[in-house]
Amino acid sequence: MGVLTGALIAFSTLSALYQIVEIRPLFLPLSPTAWLLSRTLFDVLPLRIIPTIIVSSITYWMAGLAHDAAHFFKFLFILVLYTLAMTLYNFLLGTLFQNGGVAILLSALSALYQMTFAGFFVHLNSIPPVLRWLQWLCPLKYALEALAVNEVGSGLMIQDTLSGVPVDVSASLIMQLLFGFGTNNYYRDVLVLFAFIAGFGLGVIGIVWLRVRERR
Repeated sequence: MGVLTGALIAFSTLSALYQIVEIRPLFLPLSPTAWLLSRTLFDVLPLRIIPTIIVSSITYWMAGLAHDAAHFFKFLFILVLYTLAMTLYNFLLGTLFQNGGVAILLSALSALYQMTFAGFFVHLNSIPPVLRWLQWLCPLKYALEALAVNEVGSGLMIQDTLSGVPVDVSASLIMQLLFGFGTNNYYRDVLVLFAFIAGFGLGVIGIVWLRVRERR
């Protein structure tokens, strides 16, 4: 689980926000369509998606995760979705706030919020009921759950010895008890991540058209 969490946090794409804040004056004379196309072709693909694929392809096998192509590509798919969602989220902050300091602060606070409600550092069932609903607004929670379900779905077993007695327990049971994840939630989590991508993407498009484009 530590490997899976680290893989997600490593691609939090905070650098996308800083770049948007720095270069926004250069793109004001452009049309919104040209701005969006340039961000996709020269930022999202080469600086976010491709590095995610390369680094994940190396670390996956080094970490000793499930050694078959199906689980690897499902792992990679989730990381790409999460990277894209967080890139668009940071684009949204960068275009919404003219003050770069405010945008960066909000992005950092959202990262702390996600780590709190993702289910790794804090058990989801131990969160007070009045705050528990916040987990459903956390992209990291869905991404981490999907990665965990994908890994334990390969038949992962926990083997140990307690007081001289060998213990052999399914990792899916540990996943449910310790982290509160559902064993059949992979495709649901994929759909939710797509919803985050669509929401953040529409937000960026709307703000670019309304606030960033040059008023003529």
